[in-house]
Amino acid sequence: MMVIFKHSTRMTMNINARYARQTVLAELGEEGQKKLLTSSVLCIGAGGLGSPALQYLAAAGIGRIGLVDDDTVDVSNLQRQVLFREEDQGKPKASAAAAALSRLNSSCHVEPYHERFQASNAERLVRNYDVILDGTDNFASKFLINDACMKYGKPLVYGSILGFEAQVSVFWAKHGPCYRCLYPRPPGGHVPNCAEAGVIGAMAGIAGSVQALEAVKMALGLAWCKEKQLEPLLGRLWMLDARTMQSRRLDVPKRPACAICSARPEKIALEDAGAACTSKSGVRPVQADEAVRMVGKACFIDVRETPELASGKVPEALHIPLWTLLNDEGALGDISPKTPVIVYCQHGIRSLTAASHLLALGFTNVSHIAGGIVRWPAKLI
Repeated sequence: MMVIFKHSTRMTMNINARYARQTVLAELGEEGQKKLLTSSVLCIGAGGLGSPALQYLAAAGIGRIGLVDDDTVDVSNLQRQVLFREEDQGKPKASAAAAALSRLNSSCHVEPYHERFQASNAERLVRNYDVILDGTDNFASKFLINDACMKYGKPLVYGSILGFEAQVSVFWAKHGPCYRCLYPRPPGGHVPNCAEAGVIGAMAGIAGSVQALEAVKMALGLAWCKEKQLEPLLGRLWMLDARTMQSRRLDVPKRPACAICSARPEKIALEDAGAACTSKSGVRPVQADEAVRMVGKACFIDVRETPELASGKVPEALHIPLWTLLNDEGALGDISPKTPVIVYCQHGIRSLTAASHLLALGFTNVSHIAGGIVRWPAKLI
């Protein structure tokens, strides 16, 4: 759906002044700003990631913003969901967020949806927007959002945070991999969310802002980005460990056998978020003390970067950095797919990605250390 703007001379002057710090950029200019004014973004989730992303999208002049959230504002949200204020407690997040965005930019048309994103409303919501931004905090929703975007041909700006770590990427089946190329199936066992594992509020601000930037690039279009030498994170996973402020960018290969992005759109069946995660993938999170007892019985794989090894490693563990594991089919050597494998990283985030990748390669007994090597007994390193 295209939003048509009819500006008076006075309104045009106000717009020129409002976006002057953007239009002065050679990569954007007035033509680029016009593209943003006629573009639309749907943000699914108005929480930690959605709060900063929505504010920067509205401030940038995205013409139409939809936001989907069925939750209400709670005092525990205020630590990181900076779109809300104390007086918003108890209000639906969708309407409270829409009101805040309208105060920020009254020319931005905001469409709140106080409902849960699910298979039954996916087509109605996704089809009407140019770019989809994932601001959710659980695997179930992320799989459904991905599948809907692949089915209806929409670029997806993905984001995830936990503790001091963040991930952002862009998935679009027409031009690269999808989320299931990175995580083929939902992980087995319980994966803690931010409420259980914790998160520093500023991480939401960092990741959400990066998502907003990527959504702006996608709203401009790939042809525009190529001409202006802008590179979206299309097929690339940007990762940040804020404990050390170390960031890395990994290439995510498109998986030829991916059940979603290799299928014809009409063959993609959408499942509600709950059902999407009922089938276990076989990735089992193990505690460090349990993993200790597997030394000598399982193959341990360390997927950290080389500088991180200085903090210690599991004895006799193979060192295969995540980027290498995802992109080099020969990195695993002659390890049998039936071999018990335990993957670990520094804090347990990258290891889940690596373990899911191994499952997609046919490995049948894969675990990852919950909490990472920092939970490993120091005397055994």
